[in-house]
This record gives sequence, structure tokens and C-alpha cells, in this order.
Amino acid sequence: MRAAGLPAFHVALIYELHENKIIMPDSSAAMFASVSAVTFDAGGTLVVPDPSVSAIYSEVFSQHGIASDPVSVEIAFRRAWRKFGIEGRGPTNEAREITKWRRIVAATLEGLDPPDDFDALFDDLWQTFSEPRRWRVREGGVEVLSHLNARGIRLAVLSNWDSRLRPLLNGLGLAEYFEAFFISSEIGWEKPHPRIFQVAAAHFGLPASGILHVGDSIEEDFEGARTAGWNAVLIDAENVEHLSNAPLRDGLPKITGLRKLPDLIWSGMETRPPPQ
Repeated sequence: MRAAGLPAFHVALIYELHENKIIMPDSSAAMFASVSAVTFDAGGTLVVPDPSVSAIYSEVFSQHGIASDPVSVEIAFRRAWRKFGIEGRGPTNEAREITKWRRIVAATLEGLDPPDDFDALFDDLWQTFSEPRRWRVREGGVEVLSHLNARGIRLAVLSNWDSRLRPLLNGLGLAEYFEAFFISSEIGWEKPHPRIFQVAAAHFGLPASGILHVGDSIEEDFEGARTAGWNAVLIDAENVEHLSNAPLRDGLPKITGLRKLPDLIWSGMETRPPPQ
């Protein structure tokens, strides 16, 4: 989660949660025939908050003497995210991220007893979401990253987040699988802005058709990548407060578990690459 809140969990998608299922439009497998690099969104794609954003908020609120329940907090958080998170997307940096999340936390607190010290509460939320114990790697995550690495697929993280992402992924045992991290607060633009995809493409030195982006947001991940000319696939929601108004659309390549990603990539290739 970025600055006291969850980073870019923005898709109101309801997928069939049949484990490890691939949902592909007709003839879409050929899209992935030339993929040699894969970028991953972080929140909701590689990792999810544990147990949930609203439960963690309620816990921290309680530590500051504020009574709340996770259901009410989730409703307030969604409203705050839509106002300050989604609508506020665009140029960014570390300071802007903190300012945005202070607004989101303040709005989430509306209707509850005011904290004695808002700064202290905010700092505690910011810190707690930087801790690996507050996150869980999605099922099959390590297995899939290791599998793709072994077959020569180049991997990177491309995420709307802040400076806490690298140490968080390192603490979760994921950082070693990635050759690069493209983080919005460092690049200066959030997905779906083309700039963050352009920076990643320049790093890989590959044609757009050679890069696949995996994420859980239609607008930020799928449309952002496709606008950049990349391949893209959506992954299902898991234990995440999805916060955008984007409608579910049929005919988009999507998977309901990370374990099916290699099959999706190899499906477009005549020969599956051997381990290196």
C-alpha cells in the first residue's frame, strides 16, 4: 500500500474465481507469441493486503482510540479513494503521494471520532503498510516468477506505488526475480500515462510486441499497456477493495490465477523454451 493506503487497487471487476482459469477471446493466443519480457503490477496482482485494507485501518484506528468496524471503514475508504486517488491520478512524486494519502486517510475518518494526533495516526498507517507481515504473495507467485526466470523471460515491476515498494517486495522474497522496478513516484507519472510504459520499454530495448503487462485494472493496466502498444492481460481480484467504476467487459484476455500465466505466454509460441 502506498502512503497509508492501498496502491492502485482500482478495478471494479467481478471475475469467475475458478482457480487457475484462463479466459481468452478467440485467436488471442497469437498476441503473446513474441513476448520476451513481462511487467507486473504490484498491489492486487503480485501481493494483496492481509487480512484486508479495511481491517488494518480499523486496527490502527483502534490503537489511536477510534472505534470503527471494517465494513464502515471500507465504505468510507472507497469513497475517499475515488475522490482523491482515482480522480487525482497524473503527475506524481513521493511528496505528492504522501499528500494524497493524507487526504484519503482524513476522508476515511469522517464520521468517526477525530484522532488526538492525526500525524501520528497517519505515520502509523504509512509504516504498517510498509511491513511484509501486512501483505501476502498471491498463490503461485514465487513459483511463476521462478519458472519464467528459468526460461529466459525478463521480469520487472511496473506499479503505481512509492519508495516502500522495493523493500516490501524484498521482504516478501520477490525482489530477486526482477531486473527492474518502474515505480510511479520515481518515474513521475502514474499508470495509465504513457510515460511510465515508455521508460520501461526503453529499459528492455524491445519492440512493444515483445512486452506483456499483467495487472488487475482495466484502465491503468490493460488500457495503459495496450495504448503503449504492449500486450496485456488482466488478473482476477483477490482479497482487494476494487475501487474504480470501470465496467467489466467481455473479450479481454484474463486469468484467474498467476499459475496460468506461463501457459498463456507459451500458448502463442510454437515451442516452449527450455529452462536455462
